Amino acid sequence: MSEELVKAFVTKADGKVVRVKSVDSSFQNELSNLGFVYDSDLSEYIFSVSGNLEKAELFDKLRTLEVSFSSGKEWCPAEVFEYLREAGLLSGSFTKISWSGPGDYHLTVD
Repeated sequence: MSEELVKAFVTKADGKVVRVKSVDSSFQNELSNLGFVYDSDLSEYIFSVSGNLEKAELFDKLRTLEVSFSSGKEWCPAEVFEYLREAGLLSGSFTKISWSGPGDYHLTVD
């Protein structure tokens, strides 16, 4: 699949910081408008959250903007989304992104 179909994806969300990788350069304004700050060392946008409620609210906004949530190893952003949903802080589906190789990704709706 071509990465052009993905605007951005959450790369990390298991602590007090949510990190998002922007693939589409025109999407950077949306992240900035949400309060994300660009970290040039990571080449990602970061947002500090105070806890799970704020994280759930941020996840809901990201989902509305069609941002995908990385799937993979333990406590990946997709698992954090599922945890927040099971805790009743989120509801509904979201898009997971996983990779088979560089530039070769798969999107699924959960």
